[in-house]
This record gives sequence, structure tokens and C-alpha cells, in this order.
Amino acid sequence: MNIPENVLQNIVKQTVNVGDVFLLDLDQTDGVTPKGGDESRKKFFVVLGFDNEGNVYGGVIINSRINQHMSQLVKDYHMPIKSSKYSFLKYDSFVDCLQLKTAPLAKLSSGNYKGKMDAEDLKLIIGTIKNSPVEKVARLKQFGIVK
Repeated sequence: MNIPENVLQNIVKQTVNVGDVFLLDLDQTDGVTPKGGDESRKKFFVVLGFDNEGNVYGGVIINSRINQHMSQLVKDYHMPIKSSKYSFLKYDSFVDCLQLKTAPLAKLSSGNYKGKMDAEDLKLIIGTIKNSPVEKVARLKQFGIVK
């Protein structure tokens, strides 16, 4: 049975919460650089907020490792998380808290829900993104992360 897209989107709007983790196909338009000629990459996306219409979600992504060719600033804003704490992780990973990424509602409605960040880690992630030297206050406000 196929669910109409507008019904699916309404369900997603009502059920997606801050801290939810989805495995999404993300691309350049979402702020993720694909590798090896691919058009997208599968990434865990942690929802941190919603735009006013609830059509675009702001969040951060989880990387399996930190690219050692990145600047120290980028490395400093990667928060470690343990695979023993999150069943969806195969190995210890890092939450990239330097800059918000976005995912449209359609990607979350087709995305694969994987779990939820615990309250302590979520608080650290939000605190880190709020203090990021590259993130703009207006963008944090857009997604309701700051008032």
C-alpha cells in the first residue's frame, strides 16, 4: 500500500523530535561532499530543530572518523560518541558540531529512523553547535536552537 506523499509528510512533521537520528542519503545541497564519484553519501543525521514551516530540519551529522586533513578548528568541533551507547553505530564515531546541516522533510520521510541521542549527549551537541565560531545566530534561530 502506497501512502500519499502529503499524508506521509504530515506524519513525519508530527513524529520527528529533536535528538532523533536518521540514516539519510545526503549530498552537496545538504552540505555533505560525496566521495568517489558518488552523488550522495549515507550519513547519520541528528535532528536539532525545525524551520518555521517544519519543512526543513537543521541538524548535525555523525562521522565514523575525523578527516585528518581538516584544520584543527574542524577537528575540535567533533564530539566523540561510543558505539556501546548507540546500537545503530558499528564503531565509536564523532558528531560534527561545527556547522548545521539541513535535510528537507522529504528526506526524513524517506529516511531510516535509527534511534535517539540520549539527553546528556544531546545537551553537549546543542551547546557545542551554539558555541561554534562558524555558525550564525540567525541560522540557530531559524531552527529554534536559540531564541
